Amino acid sequence: MKQITIRQVGDRCVAEAKKRAKSRGVSMNTVFQEALAKGLGVETEKTTNGLEKFSGKSDFGPEWDAHLEELRKIDPADWK
Repeated sequence: MKQITIRQVGDRCVAEAKKRAKSRGVSMNTVFQEALAKGLGVETEKTTNGLEKFSGKSDFGPEWDAHLEELRKIDPADWK
């Protein structure tokens, strides 16, 4: 990935990028990166923190599903 500088970005573009960044809780840089990739019709590179190798498999079997179903039950008395 390269770092570049883009100059003379119009005020309306900057204002819209600020608005979108704030509403999504991301940086303006992220908004501009996504807009550039979309405008050029290219896929954005996936970023990772490297923790996916620790996630393991997610299918623990029917016993786990039954256990989760039990945990999902709500006792109305607990909310009084």
